[in-house]
Amino acid sequence: MPEEIPAQPSPERALPGKGFFGWLGRQFGYVSKAVAHDPAGPKTVYRVASVEEKPLPDDPNVRLRRTTIDEVIVKKGNDER
Repeated sequence: MPEEIPAQPSPERALPGKGFFGWLGRQFGYVSKAVAHDPAGPKTVYRVASVEEKPLPDDPNVRLRRTTIDEVIVKKGNDER
């Protein structure tokens, strides 16, 4: 026999606010958070990736690889000078 699915979500999973005005308040909260969030994020001004590869002195069949990434990132806001 299949398990019965509860008609209402459990109290732990229930969203705050009931009815139309609770839903409307959540929608305003979602929109206000989306407007405040910067989708571009921090801007990368400079980026250089370099790769060095050398054989292992003891075993020439094994190669050692070092990858280095240098970046300059500028965060928007907080212009402290």
